[in-house]
This record gives sequence, structure tokens and C-alpha cells, in this order.
Amino acid sequence: MQPKIVTIGHVVYDIRNYVEAFPEPDHTAVMRMHPKVSGGGSAANVAVNLHKLGFSSGCIGSVGSDRHGKFLLSDLKRLGVDTREVKVFRGMSGLSVIIIDSEGEVRVIEDFGVADRRRAIDPEYIKQAKHLHMSGCALHLLDSASKIANAAGIPISFDPGRAASHLGEKKLAEILKRCDFLIINRKELFAITGSREESKAAELAKKYNLVCVIKQGSREIIVKTKEADSFTVEPFHVTPVDTLGAGDAFCAGFIAGITEKRSLYESVRFANAVAAAKVLRKGAQSLPSRRFITEKFKI
Repeated sequence: MQPKIVTIGHVVYDIRNYVEAFPEPDHTAVMRMHPKVSGGGSAANVAVNLHKLGFSSGCIGSVGSDRHGKFLLSDLKRLGVDTREVKVFRGMSGLSVIIIDSEGEVRVIEDFGVADRRRAIDPEYIKQAKHLHMSGCALHLLDSASKIANAAGIPISFDPGRAASHLGEKKLAEILKRCDFLIINRKELFAITGSREESKAAELAKKYNLVCVIKQGSREIIVKTKEADSFTVEPFHVTPVDTLGAGDAFCAGFIAGITEKRSLYESVRFANAVAAAKVLRKGAQSLPSRRFITEKFKI
């Protein structure tokens, strides 16, 4: 079955370490529990979350020929994600070593392995979808996927994350022209534009004819449109257990809202609920059911 929503980006193996507090230089942090392992990477996380929200989803990514790659492929299939465009290359899969403190805050050490390997993408896999979501990955992958989707008239959302925002506006310009939605935080806004000011997000929205959504963690979401309109959406306040993957959960909720023809405001509000539900559980792919989200947040 052709996935309704396709994601492209990293598929990586997460090793999670839970500590009371992050270690100071030349000090040791003692773990609160045994390390946990699971699938990760923004493209994989969004695809898994979308399936949990009731959508057929597929992922375009690359994994290694190592045991981590075998695990990642089988786990995505187990979680309901179409993996026909997850290619296996000889070498090491992407790997993230993650530290989570008692407040649920996260620090990440990453090796992308083969995740950004130059590769072909089947155009029909994207053309037959209803939406393409791009997360941070190599520029050649973003360029190829966005060209295919744009030519086919398929809506594109883009969350560049740390992996792509550092490329800056000049290198991302052609890709931004093809996007309908840009989802970033203030650090990524600074990496792209050289400023954290909201006015820069408004400029991006107008210049590239897109909607710019600024994530702010536990603070309100700021939305800038190409008409220079601006509005905010309050988050749902919860006590976080693990913020790993919260941004990817937000993206999945936002895409779900847009795909279901909700208003822009209601799509962001639903995305906030999905992100809030995710941080209540450990791991990047631990989103509760849609029923849980609907009942807890009355949305």
C-alpha cells in the first residue's frame, strides 16, 4: 500500500542514558536506571508518530549493514512504517548516544554513519503521497525530494533541525522556495538567518511564500504567514519525563492537522497536544495512542 505521508531524513539507533544531572567536567553522572535502546532519527520518529495517529506512513532513509541497521529496519516495520525506501548500505548505521536528566532535558552525541549517503530516490514513492515531510539531512537528499514533491504539487513541510539549519539561508534557499511549512526553533532560526528575532521568521515566510512555525518548548508557539500575519498558540503544560523526540511529535501532529484540513491554528494546537503527550513517556518513538491524546487534552 502506498503511504499517504512520506518522510525523508535520518534513521538512527538511539542509546538512552537516564541520569539525575548532567555531568560537570571531570565528574561522573550515575545512571538512574539501565540504558535503554530504541529506534530514532527525525524522519523515522515522525513516520512512527504519524502511524500512531492513524495515517499510513513511509520513510526514505539509509541504514548500515550492521546489527543496528537490521534492528532499525525490523523495528520500523513492527511499528507500521513502510520501509521500501529505507536502503541498506555497507557500513555503520547512524547512532545517537543520549543523556536525559531528571527534568527530562536532553543532550545528544551523534554519528550519522551512512544516514546521509548519496543515493537515488524513487520519484513515484513521493509523487503518489499526499504530503512530504523533510527533516534535517544532507542537502542533496533535501534537494532531490523537494524537487519531486514540488513538481507533483505535493505539500512539503520542513523541519531542518540541527543537521540542516547550520547550512544557512543561502544554501537552503532553493529548498525553502519549494516548501509550504517551515518548522524551527529559535536556535535554528539563528543558524539560518543570523538572528533569533521573530521579524526574521516573518521575512522568511514572506520571501519564500510559506508558513513559518517557531517552536519554543514549554512556551507559546509563534506562527508567521506569508501575508505577514502572526499569531501564537499556547502549549499544554505537563511535567516532562523525557523531551527526546518532542519536536518530531509536534511535526507529526501538525502534519496530521493539515492533512485532516484543520485550520492552521487548530493544526498547531493539535501538534502541541501530541508533543505534550510524547514527553510523558521515555524514548523518541513512545507516543501514546491518539485516543489517549484526545481524551487527556480534550482535542
